[in-house]
Amino acid sequence: MSAICGTDLHSYHGFAPPLVPGTTMGHEFVGVVEETGREVKRFKPGDRVVACHYSFCGHCALCRKGWYVQCPECHVFGGGELLGGLGGGQSEFVVVPNADLLLEAIPPGVSDEQALFVGDILATGMFGAERADVKPGDTVAVIGAGPVGLMTTMCAQLYGPSRVFVVDMVPSRLELARQLGAIPIDASRVHAVNAILEQTDDVGVDSSIECVGQVTTLETALSCVRGGGTVSMNGMPTVTTGDFHYLRVWLKTLTIRLGWCNVPPYMKPLLDLIAAGRLHPEKIISDRMKLDEATEAYRKFDAREATKIVLTP
Repeated sequence: MSAICGTDLHSYHGFAPPLVPGTTMGHEFVGVVEETGREVKRFKPGDRVVACHYSFCGHCALCRKGWYVQCPECHVFGGGELLGGLGGGQSEFVVVPNADLLLEAIPPGVSDEQALFVGDILATGMFGAERADVKPGDTVAVIGAGPVGLMTTMCAQLYGPSRVFVVDMVPSRLELARQLGAIPIDASRVHAVNAILEQTDDVGVDSSIECVGQVTTLETALSCVRGGGTVSMNGMPTVTTGDFHYLRVWLKTLTIRLGWCNVPPYMKPLLDLIAAGRLHPEKIISDRMKLDEATEAYRKFDAREATKIVLTP
């Protein structure tokens, strides 16, 4: 099983990176091991596994420090030749290098749909929530209720906040955020920052987590957080540069953390949380389609007619 990710749409629209015809896309996938190389020790044919969405060498200085995403040999599955040439998971078979490092076994009782997002957006949600420094009783704003934002909403609640506000403009996504226990704010109807300030005694939230990657959504995240608060930027940027309100951030004494998720340390703990019933990532799946329907699936996802689409051969 594989899924279409929001970052796949960057390539779909010819941005970061443009792909040549014939590239197999997809970096969120689970599967059954068919064959193993002679150096693979942790897995055998028949094992159900979930993959990290990128590869890494495992032995360089940064890998030894546990920062696998910063490995000079980091390559994204389905990213085309510019990102290492690894085949994508939206396929019947996929080759996974360094399998002992990149894969995790799916525990009994955890379904493919539940495990599917562990190697990318669920780990990204946990990464963003952890770096937002959420503490019990805090208030949190999640900016963007796409798949990453919804996963972030789930993960932030594990840290015990009193309230989680979720900002978006798509009613179906806001309804799902409400079902996950968040307070939805429809930015197409109200001024999101003002709405959050009104509900926090004009102080702002303790932490905000940006999950879109646009300058406007980062502005919302910076504006709705209180002085001395923390902003975590989870969304993949859609621009390479943008204006930064340096003085205002300095005056508010904000802590800002942003970056690409360092997935591997989160995979096993997330699978354990799913197995224990603490996380339900499958709730965001809106459409289940076949691999040969991928053209229509991409159209639906791009048009926001679907929250999350999974594909099976």
